[in-house]
Amino acid sequence: MDFLSELFGSSDVTQVGMLVGAVGALATVIAVLYRQVLRQFESVNDRLDEAQKALSDCLDDRLELWKTLAEQAGRSVEDLRQRNE
Repeated sequence: MDFLSELFGSSDVTQVGMLVGAVGALATVIAVLYRQVLRQFESVNDRLDEAQKALSDCLDDRLELWKTLAEQAGRSVEDLRQRNE
């Protein structure tokens, strides 16, 4: 008991117990919030991967459309690009 009274001054055991309980509760809240943030990060990362795949598919489709248009015009895609510059 002397060690606690030297450490915390005139605080009694109840106050120290309440402080330890409060610190424990805050640590639990921080751990829960940290897990939620990690779950949100994983969700955002998954959605980003899906968006990047969709972008890649879109770019491939656009290139195929340009190739088809170029074939219909009787020119190559490079000729059309140079003409637009």
